[in-house]
Amino acid sequence: MSRHSIPFEGIEIEYELTRKNVKYINLRVNKYGKVAVSAGKHVPFEAIDEFVRSKASWIIMHLAEIEKIRSEMPDTSLNDGKMVFYLGKPYHLILEQGEKNVYFEEGTLNFCYPTLKPNLLKEAYLDWLKEEAEKKFEEIMDRIYPLVAEYYIKRPQIKVRNMKSIWGSCTTTGATIRLNLQLMKAEEECIEQVILHELLHFRYPNHGKSFYDLLGQLMPDWKERKEKLENNFKDGV
Repeated sequence: MSRHSIPFEGIEIEYELTRKNVKYINLRVNKYGKVAVSAGKHVPFEAIDEFVRSKASWIIMHLAEIEKIRSEMPDTSLNDGKMVFYLGKPYHLILEQGEKNVYFEEGTLNFCYPTLKPNLLKEAYLDWLKEEAEKKFEEIMDRIYPLVAEYYIKRPQIKVRNMKSIWGSCTTTGATIRLNLQLMKAEEECIEQVILHELLHFRYPNHGKSFYDLLGQLMPDWKERKEKLENNFKDGV
């Protein structure tokens, strides 16, 4: 792989070239804004540059779209004073350097750690949050599981994962439920809905009428809980 660039109307377009056993020159812009080109081993650099130049307007359009998407994405870094949610309540995050400790005061979540380096701090915060999630999800399972015990559903093992697109999933053969760490931002009633939803998949693997009939019977307001979760707590930590 090698790096190259071409000028286009005052803009320098950089691209990464990979030589492959391909017939045509291929170009793509990935989600990180990198321009990747692949071409045959014997295609001259001049021809590749010309091909990239012919796609310059398309490349710039896509790079601008990616930048727009990035600018609209929520800030997932940990900054002093940032607003965070914990079990449905908003707190201002207070970062302090010192012996590891986490405590709540009125309106604040105070996170103390030996270093304030952003990458280490975020990793430590997520580790703490995962420990809290494991305890809280088991506690909620204690309340919800009795609703389904009569349907011959075995109590599953809970695994916590920091997931981007789903709140929960289950493996019926292994009796395991995976719950999204991000659920810790939501009220417990929202977490209850996700846990019950996944439990019922051990009886009904799909989302058919029988599944939703039983869900509605056991939790009549599940739709309201689900909407609250989707509308208020989608963004990452």
